[in-house]
Amino acid sequence: MSHAPIDTELEAELQEVYLQATLWLQDISFLETETHFFRSLIDRYELAAANGQPRPFEELVSTQQERLQTLKAKIPEFLAFVEPYLGDLKKPMHLDFLNRYNMLQKELSGLFAAVRATKKELFDYTERLLPTSK
Repeated sequence: MSHAPIDTELEAELQEVYLQATLWLQDISFLETETHFFRSLIDRYELAAANGQPRPFEELVSTQQERLQTLKAKIPEFLAFVEPYLGDLKKPMHLDFLNRYNMLQKELSGLFAAVRATKKELFDYTERLLPTSK
């Protein structure tokens, strides 16, 4: 009985996991651009409207930027964790392999949802600040 199909399937799955993790880095780059845009909106509109009041989006965007930086460091660590398995399928796999992958995927999905919600709230807020033309 040959184990070649299983090994080939495992290798393909590992390569897919590795590729997905590299795509996450592009997602992080996109989210960084979004949060920089948010920061620009905050600086442009909230400063003028704040009049000494706390800036409601400042902490939210800062927290998201911190989460981004954390993920930005975790993803290359995960890629380095996966790389040895790509070349050596006989290497014993750590039991937390899938757990690490799933946790990163969940963190990234959660961050995307948070950034989308912030975008909506921030746009709604800035629209209220802009004068309407009639």
